[in-house]
Amino acid sequence: MTLKCVIIDDDPFFTQVLEQYLSQVDMLECLGVYTNPFDALNKINFSEIDLLFLDIEMPEMNGLDFLKSLTTTTPAVFVSGKKTYGVEAFDNNAIDYLYKPISFARFLKCVNKVKDHFDKTKTNNTAKQQNIFIKHNGIHIRLAIEDIFVIRADDNDVTLNTNVRSYKTHLRLKDIYDMLPLNDFMRVHRSFIVQLAKIDKVDGEIIEINGRTIPVSRTYLGELYERLKIK
Repeated sequence: MTLKCVIIDDDPFFTQVLEQYLSQVDMLECLGVYTNPFDALNKINFSEIDLLFLDIEMPEMNGLDFLKSLTTTTPAVFVSGKKTYGVEAFDNNAIDYLYKPISFARFLKCVNKVKDHFDKTKTNNTAKQQNIFIKHNGIHIRLAIEDIFVIRADDNDVTLNTNVRSYKTHLRLKDIYDMLPLNDFMRVHRSFIVQLAKIDKVDGEIIEINGRTIPVSRTYLGELYERLKIK
């Protein structure tokens, strides 16, 4: 699981520290840093963002008001130089509240809270789901999730490979990933999602499924070996 996040904070020193912390955690990918909340509102496509690191006290706009202004429901970790906003932050469904200055140990504790949040959300959303609908050649088709073994992104399309045939649909890889059971599937490359139970062989940074070889990015390699219980 890789979560795309952005930092919105008017303190340039803190943003440098937080960006450095994020670079040391494979699960979190920082897509940008914004010191002006209005700049962030104009430039960020929030439908593609999984998580915000959001300062509460900013001169242009309060971080709590910023979150309320969004048309999407984007999870947030609030940060502040004051402890007085904690209750209000959690009233607005904050995953965590970080009080500046933040040690790396405290940041890692926050990372664990973020992981737990997304694991529970994913599990709750997909626990009973057995099928998904995709639009293929203009027709919505029901696919059994257990039949899907490889999903590949190709430009603006995604191809889902099953034991019977392949289906191309006009979706982002992230959109498909959000439909799938967390425990069964894993993203192993920026262009590939695989069903873990379908993997036949693992050779370093290459896996084989149903006679097909799939590359594994180093970013995902540790998680893959852990989930497959490879020593």
